[in-house]
Amino acid sequence: MSTTELRYDSADTLLADEIPVIDLAPFLHGDAAARAGVAAAIAAACERIGFFYVINHGVPEGLRQAVLEEARGFFARPLAEKMACAPIADGRWCGYLPGRGAAEGTRPGGSLTAEGQATTSVSGGTLQQFNMMRVLPADDANYGNPDLLYQRNPWPAGQPGFVETMVVNQRALLALGAQLMRAFAIALGLEETHFLRLHQSPLATFGLNYYPRPVAGAASADVGVGAHCDASSFTVLLQDEIGGLEVQTRDGAWIAAAPVPGAFLCNIGDCLMRWSNDIYVSTPHRVISPAARDRYSLAFFFDPNPDAWISCLPSCVSAGRPAAHAPIRFDAYLAEKLASTYRRAAD
Repeated sequence: MSTTELRYDSADTLLADEIPVIDLAPFLHGDAAARAGVAAAIAAACERIGFFYVINHGVPEGLRQAVLEEARGFFARPLAEKMACAPIADGRWCGYLPGRGAAEGTRPGGSLTAEGQATTSVSGGTLQQFNMMRVLPADDANYGNPDLLYQRNPWPAGQPGFVETMVVNQRALLALGAQLMRAFAIALGLEETHFLRLHQSPLATFGLNYYPRPVAGAASADVGVGAHCDASSFTVLLQDEIGGLEVQTRDGAWIAAAPVPGAFLCNIGDCLMRWSNDIYVSTPHRVISPAARDRYSLAFFFDPNPDAWISCLPSCVSAGRPAAHAPIRFDAYLAEKLASTYRRAAD
């Protein structure tokens, strides 16, 4: 099979106010007016570009750095040890996924579908991942459910602090996600707990990402992961200091989303875009390899309850703005999305 060569044009210069930095402290600790002000700032970012940074978010910096250190430790291990927790043949997506190359439509483990071999669109690139589902407590109604939506995480052996760090991080990001859900509800004129009810048992996914330093002369050496939108309600990203994430503006230009010390980068996913009837933007984004250094990040995809209906909010529909999307249950929507990327191997 021939290798697709793909190169990206350089991103445009980042405007200082293109992706705003929002101080979350007034929302976490302020009065109603302060909270409304933060919600309004988030709404403006969601409508304009679909991305924003949050600082003073309540997640300890020590925990954030511990997550990145565990990621560096895992991806530095021999391939055989990483592949011991890779979901190769059964259609699962948790665990280690090697780099998938410059092609859209791949099976876990990197084997390309026929569609993937024919396209010049990319979603794989050099990216290696370790994906995790939300760890369910033993009293959760879906604990032990054999459905792939509730699959168990194949934790790596021989890395003592890995599991504890990831579980503590999950709890911290789920708490942050709940606060952001409150802000989105306020911004859309809803009861503050509206979205929380739709995320009581969320299908939250956490992904450690590793982008190896570019190899000179290699095909698609500057592609970390190709342009895509997220299926989640929203995504929270922890970046290291290297950078490389790029965001597409509404007029089609690409801008660099540089790391901001101490900040998480948040972006709207397809579900919140659908709920808001496209008022909020699920924005295409991609990753390039900008320097001769390895890059690490962690992405938290905050998804709704499996049985939550994704339908346009009545407050976002009018005679001049009819509903842009038909209602769909989230589990059905997610299944459609996963089928396009994580295909079962042929029997």
